[in-house]
Amino acid sequence: MATPIRPLPAGTRHRRLPNIRTILVALGVLAAINLLIFATHTGGKGQDNLGSPLPPEIEYLVPVPGAVIRPQEDVGADLKDTYTGALFIDDVRIPQDETKFTPGLGQVSFRPGPDKEIKSLAPGHHYATLYFWPQDKGDEDAARAAGVVKSYTWQFTAG
Repeated sequence: MATPIRPLPAGTRHRRLPNIRTILVALGVLAAINLLIFATHTGGKGQDNLGSPLPPEIEYLVPVPGAVIRPQEDVGADLKDTYTGALFIDDVRIPQDETKFTPGLGQVSFRPGPDKEIKSLAPGHHYATLYFWPQDKGDEDAARAAGVVKSYTWQFTAG
């Protein structure tokens, strides 16, 4: 004789295990969230990932370290808005009257050209050095006297 099927008592639910598809979707979502968290912590740092980290006063460099550029492209940096600077390319001081400086933005750049200290960048490796200091410390000589001038050097290639 067969045992009769009895209904479950009121208030008791039969618990089903999740199926394979639900488990796989949940694992995929979890993996995606972990990848986003990882990318947020390691990515998005711009030029900070290019060798030695930039000083906090420098927002970005042009060209980025290790880049290949045309012989007539700009070389310079975007500093914090309250900073100014002076450029050297391959130990050649770029005169202030040939340097483009935007005071409110802290941008310092130089573009080689006719009637300039550097007419064009020769093919090959080059390095640029940026000396920078707070604008409120005056010109470079006053800033050096105050001991607030810092520098950063990076390399690039003209091709």
